Amino acid sequence: MRNNLRIMRNSATLEALFPKTRERVLAATMTQPEKWWFLSELAEYLGTSPSSLQRELSALVDTGILEQRRDGNRAYFRAQRRSPIYRELRSIFEKTAGIIPTIQTAVARFGDKILCSFVYGSVARAQEHATSDIDLMVIGIIDLAELTPALRKAERALGRELNATVYSVDEFRDRVKKNDHFLTAVLKRPKQFVKGSERELDAITGKLKTSKNTRRPNRS
Repeated sequence: MRNNLRIMRNSATLEALFPKTRERVLAATMTQPEKWWFLSELAEYLGTSPSSLQRELSALVDTGILEQRRDGNRAYFRAQRRSPIYRELRSIFEKTAGIIPTIQTAVARFGDKILCSFVYGSVARAQEHATSDIDLMVIGIIDLAELTPALRKAERALGRELNATVYSVDEFRDRVKKNDHFLTAVLKRPKQFVKGSERELDAITGKLKTSKNTRRPNRS
């Protein structure tokens, strides 16, 4: 079973296993198993209406995959960790829908040492194969040796190799200004952000300073 889970990867795999609404509910709850989701909050997170989720949530609670608690008139839901298939379900979703949340959890303890980080390459383009490595860019005041134990933890959870490239802000900015071939190619292609956004990335490369249509970030 464990070896089979290692080759499960993208949304096509999930769509073959679960109806679409159930897949999205399980992706949210299994990749954030500690979180209690209020119905309307979960609906907003998934970009749908609360009424469209009620039937799936009831079915998942009835079968013991999710647990429910009430606070007044509000119902909250989260993964039922005592379910006999909890670990297997969580593993499936961590290896498919959960790449970014898993990396975020693994590196969260570094806080502001990481200014911006993103996944690039075939995973970001949604063109990866079952055993594709995950390419990770990290910009901050941290080195690869310090980051490596957290990355190994994420690798164990995902069942896939993480290849990290780490730069200081000055080094990253300098290489971009010199039109470094590798970084030029990376920056032009799709990215999935682990921390920060395109705005933070533009601030690092200096693009925000030169854009007449973009205000400088508020530094107060």
